[in-house]
Amino acid sequence: MKQKIVNTSATAALEQLISELGEMFTEINTAFTQHRLSLKYKQATDDSAKQIRKCLVTLSEATKELSGAEALAIHGIAINLSKVFYGALRLINQVESKINNKVLFSEEAVAEMNRLLKRSSDLLPHVADALRTCNELIEKHVEKEVEELRSYAANSTLAHEDRLCKKVCQPKAAVIYLQMLQHIQDILWHFRALACHDGISFH
Repeated sequence: MKQKIVNTSATAALEQLISELGEMFTEINTAFTQHRLSLKYKQATDDSAKQIRKCLVTLSEATKELSGAEALAIHGIAINLSKVFYGALRLINQVESKINNKVLFSEEAVAEMNRLLKRSSDLLPHVADALRTCNELIEKHVEKEVEELRSYAANSTLAHEDRLCKKVCQPKAAVIYLQMLQHIQDILWHFRALACHDGISFH
């Protein structure tokens, strides 16, 4: 039996939380691609972070008011979404460090990271759809995409280490790049945990 989340404050918080995460990922991707921290980027990421924290508090309060399977479902979703959020904050730190310190990646590293950031950002709406509907086809799509992206990130790590050995990439850039790869892999793991759960959905 699929567990439906019907608590209105919880469902509203979940919808807003996912929307704000989407905005945050968009701004991270834009900042990395343009190698620039615009005023819109700073405002948007700060506002999204503030709203996400509020939503996580709302979800925590909702679990206290409920009992049984629905409370457990909300709690599990909140944990995974919070992990995605903190993974995004870590990505923000690395992107800002790269830009503020004028650290340049190789063309290969830029292409690899652009691909990972865009595809990970594009996957979030499908994760949300899987949560809302418990549709098996959507869940399988998310799982397949996560596996492909995590494999791509792992291969990118090996390729980058090879570039570092050949002195195509500088050590300072390598540290930022490899940390970004790890944060993306962590986020993707929680995407899969959210989408491929045991029958939890919300309306």
